[in-house]
Amino acid sequence: MVTKQQPEHIESAWNWFVSKYEKQGYRSLNQFAIATGMQKSSLSRYFHLEREIPSGTIGKLCKELKVSPEELLKAVGALGWPAKPTRSRK
Repeated sequence: MVTKQQPEHIESAWNWFVSKYEKQGYRSLNQFAIATGMQKSSLSRYFHLEREIPSGTIGKLCKELKVSPEELLKAVGALGWPAKPTRSRK
C-alpha cells in the first residue's frame, strides 16, 4: 500500500518522469507506453505516486529512461523525501 504523498512530491515525480521520457525522444506517455509494452495507466499511477513500482519493472524503466535505479527510486520518493544525503564514514 502506498501512503498518500504531498502534492509537491507528486508533481515533482511526474515532472521528472515526463522530462526523462521526452529526453529519450518520446512525445507522449502513450508513445512511451507503446514502445515499452507497459500499460499507460500503470505508468501514470507509478509516477503520480498512487502505486509502488514493482521490482521487476524498475530495471525496464531505468534502461528505457537511461537512469540508474537509485535516481529512479529517489524520483518517486522510495529513498525518502527529500532524498537523504549519504553519510561519510570515518
